[in-house]
Amino acid sequence: MSQVFADLKEAATDQYVNGELPEWLATPVLAVAGNPEKYGEKEYLVEILLEQVKDFDVYAEAGCCKWAYDHEDIARTLRWLEGEGV
Repeated sequence: MSQVFADLKEAATDQYVNGELPEWLATPVLAVAGNPEKYGEKEYLVEILLEQVKDFDVYAEAGCCKWAYDHEDIARTLRWLEGEGV
């Protein structure tokens, strides 16, 4: 298993337990992290998802500049992983 999947599991768990990642996002992210056989050929998207989860902020769109990732970014990457909207 690639390290990116373990890192994604760790980041998603941390953001869910200690951060503000909602359960409705944490659940599919953890499903990706736990399924490297299905998503191994899309590891580049898993790497993007990892960065988005690590830098997740509920208020990413607030203010004049976007400096973090929000739920829409993560949801979009999850759709790409499922082959939707690519």
